[in-house]
Amino acid sequence: MVLKNREVQSGFLLLLVSGVMFTATLSFKKMTATAIGPAFMPQVISIMIALVSLAVIYEGYKKVKAAQKVDSSIKTEDAEAVDKGVSYKPVIVSFILMAFYVVVMPIIGFLITTAVFMFIQMMVLSSKLERRWLLFAVVSIVSSVIIYYVFRNVFYIMLPSGLL
Repeated sequence: MVLKNREVQSGFLLLLVSGVMFTATLSFKKMTATAIGPAFMPQVISIMIALVSLAVIYEGYKKVKAAQKVDSSIKTEDAEAVDKGVSYKPVIVSFILMAFYVVVMPIIGFLITTAVFMFIQMMVLSSKLERRWLLFAVVSIVSSVIIYYVFRNVFYIMLPSGLL
């Protein structure tokens, strides 16, 4: 059976990425005397990605099984017609935004750049009917401030201050 469910495919891809990421962290050299070394957080993140990818795979299989039970008469031509309606513009804009974010952050600083990036990214990824400017602005600013505070005062990691 050839799986045509994008969720299952993306779940397997994420599972592969998390495995490669976890394997890469095993080569990190421990340079501190503490129990938690530089590989700890990347390993935690890779495990979380693996768990989420397993959930995505499971949900994808459930959708495949449900679709087979409900209607097995969908022709491949109809499925291809639905796939052609996918727009890649938000993906391309997101990659451009990420590149701009990486270039501009050292100059302008983490707080301002992250808040603006998050706001624009939310605008790009939401449909025109679901855009809530005020909510997006508040979430972007509050998230940026919380992330900055946690990294600066909890993890003691300096983030680019830029103009501030």
